[in-house]
Amino acid sequence: MEIDSSPKCGYPNIDKPWEKYFTGKYDEQENKKIVYQEVHDNNIDQPHTIALEFFGSKISFQKLDRNINFAAQSFEEYGVKKGDFVTIVSAGIPETVYSFYGLSKIGAISNMMAYYFDENGLINRIADCESDLLLVMDQFYPQIESAISKSRIKNVIVIPTLNSSILKYISKGYKLQKSNELYWNQFIKDGRKRKATDTVTYEEDLPLTMVYSSGTTGASKGILLSNDSFQNSVYSYRRSGVEVGRGFKFYQIIPPWYSTGLSTSIHLPLASGSTVFMDPRFERNIFIKNIVKYKPNYSVAPTSMYEGFLEEKLIKGKDLSFLKYPFEGGEPLRKEVSDKIEKVFKRHNSNAKLLVGYGQCECGATITSETPKTNHVDGTVGIPLPGINIAIVDEKLQPLTYGNRGQIIVDTPCGMIGYFNNPDETNNYFYIDSNGIKWYCTGDIGYMDEDGNLFVEGRASDYSLVNEKQVYNFDIEKAIMRNSNVKLCDVMMNNNLLTAHIVFNNEFLVNSNSDLLTEELIKIQQGIYEEIQDADLVPHSFKIRDSFPYAKSGKRDTLSMKEETEGFILLNSINSEKKKIIFK
Repeated sequence: MEIDSSPKCGYPNIDKPWEKYFTGKYDEQENKKIVYQEVHDNNIDQPHTIALEFFGSKISFQKLDRNINFAAQSFEEYGVKKGDFVTIVSAGIPETVYSFYGLSKIGAISNMMAYYFDENGLINRIADCESDLLLVMDQFYPQIESAISKSRIKNVIVIPTLNSSILKYISKGYKLQKSNELYWNQFIKDGRKRKATDTVTYEEDLPLTMVYSSGTTGASKGILLSNDSFQNSVYSYRRSGVEVGRGFKFYQIIPPWYSTGLSTSIHLPLASGSTVFMDPRFERNIFIKNIVKYKPNYSVAPTSMYEGFLEEKLIKGKDLSFLKYPFEGGEPLRKEVSDKIEKVFKRHNSNAKLLVGYGQCECGATITSETPKTNHVDGTVGIPLPGINIAIVDEKLQPLTYGNRGQIIVDTPCGMIGYFNNPDETNNYFYIDSNGIKWYCTGDIGYMDEDGNLFVEGRASDYSLVNEKQVYNFDIEKAIMRNSNVKLCDVMMNNNLLTAHIVFNNEFLVNSNSDLLTEELIKIQQGIYEEIQDADLVPHSFKIRDSFPYAKSGKRDTLSMKEETEGFILLNSINSEKKKIIFK
């Protein structure tokens, strides 16, 4: 690789040291198509190539395009026009793909919602975007039916989960009960009598889809993304060094109500001519079994999914030589875990590395990624993708030099238009600098090294106050995780005490041995003190857990953990000479 000998000023957002890894100049202006047009144009000469695989069915690009057009006709038959929102509550199934691109074709917007929204949240979000039509996967409908009956939705299109599968005739699903409900196939039949729809002309910042923030700090916010967001992301990946193209197969497992599930896991591979393997079940054993059986070349999934490779019975005697690019995101990845997983890959004939990425829905999905061209550095989440710039700034939004910790802000062509109908939150999120550049303020804390590797440490809001002193919880967690016996940890305030919730490795048995547990917690306290250098900020409240609770969103349920009042262990502070555990 050619050595970069250009002088550096010390600021990563100016030096852009990551650009040495890329070939060709990034120019987002090349992409002047809506997402439907991109998929259509890039695959029109490959009609028989497989676009989607779903429970035994193989759907060609020709059939994909035909089904997208049928969906577009049906949307128009039901009164949907350019600028309208259609609410979709569905996982990764072909009908989700047809609907997403069908709405794009006519200039309408897919309002992607998760089935676990609470009733008021669902009703209010539907009202916000004035959506009258709902598409819902039958397995999700009973969980939201009550809310929908109280909302402004006029027609409900129920999609049998296995409708596109060879198993559709033997599966049992939701039975229609109301006059405004109809099945997907009838919906499509109703639109067949219409003439083919026209494809809308490209417009800058033409809205495409809306996903939602997690709502952990208040009501969830609608994140409005444009066709440009998705298109520029595709264009960025093509110059990143990751092989994306015809002949490859992608395992789509991230739900489409996340931007990663739509942009990186559906549009990127289809726009590049790859095959998308779909299975809506978000279960680790099924994930591993599908990889072994259907041989995808790349995937994006949380660490917990890839940990299934450590269960030898799931892959015993199987060949993994096809596996090239397993990407991890959304959860912390410990080197010890990634090393174990990669050793399994190696034993089963794959040289794949578990690649780490970092993103945010507001930024259109992916911001940074490890790529085959970069040198792996422990703890990094990779380098900015082509066309994306990153600055590390202090509390006054002034740039910091390499190695200095601050807020991560991003200049990206892939980001959101804004928070829908929420100008105050939108203005608070964006920062316009003196050069007129619009920066996306992620709210995450991190730093960058001189090679362009980004290190993300945690949320700026993730801190505790102890004796009027502020400490980032993730700094304490990082110190705890240096203990090889700890598998997972989370630090927060419980009962007005700084508390460490700890999951020990399975082989480290402390639950039945009070002395051993005391000894280990003392070691953990000492390790924290060595890093923090402040005894007041060393936890002396602990909760030993077998596992962490997870919310329906798939994220750790820290809100319920903060409300817990029982099962805690109190250990004297680091200043105390006599250590004694008190069980509370």
